[in-house]
Amino acid sequence: MTSYQEPHKLVIDLGNSRAKTAVFNKNEIVTVFTIEDPSPDRLLSLGLDRFNITAGIISSVSDDPESYMAAFPELSWIMLNAGTPLPIRNNYQTPETLGKDRLAGVVGGHLMKPGQDLLIIDAGTALTIDFISREGVYSGGSISPGLSMRFNALHTFTTRLPLLKYEEIDFLTGRNTHQSILTGVINGMRAEIDGIIDLYRISCPDVSVILTGGDTYYFEKILKNNIFAFPNLVLTGLKLILDYNFEK
Repeated sequence: MTSYQEPHKLVIDLGNSRAKTAVFNKNEIVTVFTIEDPSPDRLLSLGLDRFNITAGIISSVSDDPESYMAAFPELSWIMLNAGTPLPIRNNYQTPETLGKDRLAGVVGGHLMKPGQDLLIIDAGTALTIDFISREGVYSGGSISPGLSMRFNALHTFTTRLPLLKYEEIDFLTGRNTHQSILTGVINGMRAEIDGIIDLYRISCPDVSVILTGGDTYYFEKILKNNIFAFPNLVLTGLKLILDYNFEK
């Protein structure tokens, strides 16, 4: 049984509208929190002081990370940015514009499955697909709208289409507007993911695929390609970047 007196590490991933926070004991996730409309006060209310947390890493695409770090002044902190040392080679042409969740995902994937060419597919607010070579060289990938963004776009930019959410479907041809939106969005996104995987396998037949992100559950069983589902890949990648920096 894990002792709370053992050294723990804190990982904070601040997204556009929510934050995911995890506490690690060695390589094991002890607990994960998802916070809607995050703030330092909400983070403090989680009762993290019951763990012996000695170090933390924070990744942010929106909020000011320094205010969150200030809420835990006793920790040794890493703030992930374009200059943070990494256990991979980052060949992205504009590293300062690279999403930190994408970066953490490829780090996590490469260290979890060393010696393999990998596609990291993150099905969240956006659908991102990133390639990292077996040698640990990351060059980039693709970004397109995620599931909820597609539903919202159809409703926002048309006059009469309703706003829908994911529903499990077993049809390809929609027989009414409701069904047509569902199959267009869900089967369209499925076809996009499978199609991109197929394109990569033309030049890289042995590429392995890791699926992560908030919509992992919706797609892990309906893709035709074999994938490994790991919903907490970004949190794990951030923790591995933290470890790498403290070992240097």
